[in-house]
Amino acid sequence: MIFDKQNMFFDAAALSATPASDIVHVGEGEAADPMTLHVSVANAKANATYTVKIKTAKELSAGALKNPVVLGTYTAMPLNVKVPRGNLGYLQLEVTTEDKQGAITAGLVMDDDVH
Repeated sequence: MIFDKQNMFFDAAALSATPASDIVHVGEGEAADPMTLHVSVANAKANATYTVKIKTAKELSAGALKNPVVLGTYTAMPLNVKVPRGNLGYLQLEVTTEDKQGAITAGLVMDDDVH
C-alpha cells in the first residue's frame, strides 16, 4: 500500500492525544472509482474497540470543518473501505477508543491491493 503525504489523516499518531485527524482537501465531487480509506493501529491495546467517523464539509472555519456531515461510521480495525459518496471537498476522521497506547495511521490510497 502506498501512502501519499497529502492524503494522510494520521501518520503513526499516538491515540493518547489524537481524537481528530488532520484535514485532507480532496476537492468537491465524486470519482468513478473512489479512493480507499485505510486505517490501522500499531501496538494496539488487546481487545480495544474503535469507532472511526469520516466527516466532510464544503469549507473550513478557523482551521476546522464548517458544518460537517458524517459520511460513514466504522468499527472494524484495520479498516479498508471506499470513501462513501457525498464528498463536499474537505475530509476528516474522528476516532473514539479506549486504546491510549496504540499509534494510528490513516490515509487515502488509490488501490488497496498494492503489494
